[in-house]
Amino acid sequence: MNSSNKTRKIYLLISTALCCAIITVMTAVVKINLPVNQEYMHLGDSMVYLSACILPMPYSLIAAAVGAGLADIFTGAAIWAPFTAVIKILNALPFSLMYSLNIVKDQNRLLNKAVAPMPILSGIITIVGYCISGGILFSFAYSVTVIPSSIIQAVGNAIVYYIAAAALDKIEFKKRIFSKI
Repeated sequence: MNSSNKTRKIYLLISTALCCAIITVMTAVVKINLPVNQEYMHLGDSMVYLSACILPMPYSLIAAAVGAGLADIFTGAAIWAPFTAVIKILNALPFSLMYSLNIVKDQNRLLNKAVAPMPILSGIITIVGYCISGGILFSFAYSVTVIPSSIIQAVGNAIVYYIAAAALDKIEFKKRIFSKI
């Protein structure tokens, strides 16, 4: 491996660790109480989406799984961590595929026509994934009761992603960060 490839690999590992940490904090710490079932909304999913637009595969998938899984462990919900890891990989995958398959024409943009519908798909994956997971862990009757808060979670994170991605694109974030490698 030449020096350039080694530098790129180190840069990607550090970027993955940073995205993982941001996902963990935005999931475990930043919480908005919801009026439904004493549930809360976190902003971790929006960070999963951004990370999937910033990092190439498999780094984006690793950041999503590890970051969200760690958040479950840190908040005392370790029983959910394996399910969360799989669900967050599936959340990041549609975004990552848009970039890795070169469907996104401008690889430096975080918000574009190709990825704009992905938060909706990822939101559906989250709702269905946690409904199935809750059914396995507890009961499917329980899972149905959390669907309203899961919908709020999905919509809220989609909005945060759209706002953050547009703001980061305005300052050419991805181009500035990855232009050196």
